[in-house]
Amino acid sequence: MTSTSSQSLADRIWEAGLTPPDPGDVPRFAHIKRFTERWAVEPAFRASFPSDPARVASSLNLKVDPEDLRPFWDLHAREKILRHEAQYAPVVKRFLDFTRQLGRHRIDTITKIQPADPRFAKWRTRQIYRLNLEVGATLSPNPHILASYELSRGCSVGCWFCSVSPPRLEDVFRHSPENARLWCEILEAVRQVIGLAPQSICYYGTDPFDNPDYERFTQDFSEIHGEMPYTSTALPVRDVERTRRLIARSGPNDLRFSVLSIGILNKIHAAFSPEELLLVDVSPRNEGSTESHHLNFAGRAREHVKTYQRHQPGEPRLDTSSCRSGFSFNMVDRVIRLTSPCAPDDRWPNGERVYDEATFEDGADVRRILEGMISLHMATAPDEQRPLRFQRSLQFEPMAHGFKLNSRYLRQRFEDTDETPFMGRLGCLISSGRHTAGQAIGILGPDCADTLNHLFQLGLLDDEPVTKGSGPLVAIQ
Repeated sequence: MTSTSSQSLADRIWEAGLTPPDPGDVPRFAHIKRFTERWAVEPAFRASFPSDPARVASSLNLKVDPEDLRPFWDLHAREKILRHEAQYAPVVKRFLDFTRQLGRHRIDTITKIQPADPRFAKWRTRQIYRLNLEVGATLSPNPHILASYELSRGCSVGCWFCSVSPPRLEDVFRHSPENARLWCEILEAVRQVIGLAPQSICYYGTDPFDNPDYERFTQDFSEIHGEMPYTSTALPVRDVERTRRLIARSGPNDLRFSVLSIGILNKIHAAFSPEELLLVDVSPRNEGSTESHHLNFAGRAREHVKTYQRHQPGEPRLDTSSCRSGFSFNMVDRVIRLTSPCAPDDRWPNGERVYDEATFEDGADVRRILEGMISLHMATAPDEQRPLRFQRSLQFEPMAHGFKLNSRYLRQRFEDTDETPFMGRLGCLISSGRHTAGQAIGILGPDCADTLNHLFQLGLLDDEPVTKGSGPLVAIQ
C-alpha cells in the first residue's frame, strides 16, 4: 500500500491558501483523526475504550496517547475543559486548531459564492433567508450551490435513508467525444450566464463512482471553472487505487467518504493510511454512530418510518440534504431544473423545491433556458399580479400597532413607526392572502412599496412554486 506523502499533503494545503501542520505533527494529527472516526462509527469501540484504552488503541494500530485524548472519551475530563479548569494536551490543541482552520476555510469558501447576475444573487439570498426560517441557521452553512450536475441516472448504493430517493442505477453519461463537447458547452454556458461557479458537485442523487469517467468530467470542470468540484462517495473501497488518485487530487474539505457500516469503516482503514485520510471527511451514516440521530426525515426515510425511528426515536429531523439554490443538470436525461432547499413535507418530500424544469439539446439551448428561468423566477420585487402571502413556515400574529412573525426558529416584530405607520395594516393585508402588491400599495399608499420590497428581500413573502410536475412551472397570473 502506498500513501500520500506529507510533502504532497502540505502542497495541497498550501494550494488552498492554508497553513499546513509541522511535518512531525502530520502522523500525530492523522492518528487522532482516525481515533475520532472509530469513536463516531462504532458503539463497541466507545464502550470498550475507556476500560482499557491502551490495549484497545493498540489492537487497532492507533498510535495515540489515550491520556492526551481523555477529553474525547471521558465526560468528566471534557467538562473540566468546558469549565476552563483544564486544558487540552498540546498536540490535541494543535490538532483542534488545524481542524478549525479547515472549518473556517469551508465557511469562507461558501461565503464567497455569488452569481454574476444581480437578479440571481438576490434570489439566492432570499432562498438562504427562507431556508433559515424553515430549518434554522447552523455553524456549518448550506453552500446553496449555483449549478450542479448529474452524470448518471439512478444510484447503485440504495441507502434506505437517502433524501433524494433516486431509482436504481439505470444509465451513465460517458465521456465520449460527442458528450465531452456537450459537457464543455454547458459549463461554458453556465460561466457566461451566471459567472464562475467553482463550488459545485457532479453528482446528487447518484454516487460519483458509478460513472467510470467521473474524473475526466471533473478535470474538464476544473479547466473551465478553476477548481475541482466537491466529491462525496459511499463507494471508496470499490476501486481503492481509483480512490487513492482522487484523494491525491483533492484539497481540504473537497472529499467525503460516507460510512454506511462498521465493516465499510474497517475496509477504509485497512486500505488507506491515516495520513492519506487527514484531509478526507470520513462521515458516519451507520446505525449506532454518533451521527445516526442527525438523519433527515426526507426522501426514502419517509418510506422507512420504523427504521428511521430506531435512529431517531424522538421528533423527526425536518432538515434538508439539498445544498443547491440554482440550476441542476441531469446529463443523461438532458434536463435542467431550478431548485432550492426547503424543509421536507408532503409537497416537497425530498427537502427541495423545484421552481422550473426544461430539456436541452446543446449549449445554446442551455443559455436560452438559464436566461429565461432567471427572468421568470428571479424578480427583484414582489410580483404585482400575484397575491401576497407570508411564507407558510411563518405564523402571523397581529398586534395593536404592528405584527409578529413566528417560526420554529425565529420570532420577529414589525411595528408602526413615523416612517411606516401602516405596518400593522400591511401585515393583515399580507396575511389575508387576498391582495396583490399593487392592490396593497393602492390601499396603503406608495410609501409601503419600499417596505414590501424589504419584506420580500428578507425571504418572508411566499415565492413557492405554484404547480409541480413535468414541464415549466407556471406563475400565478
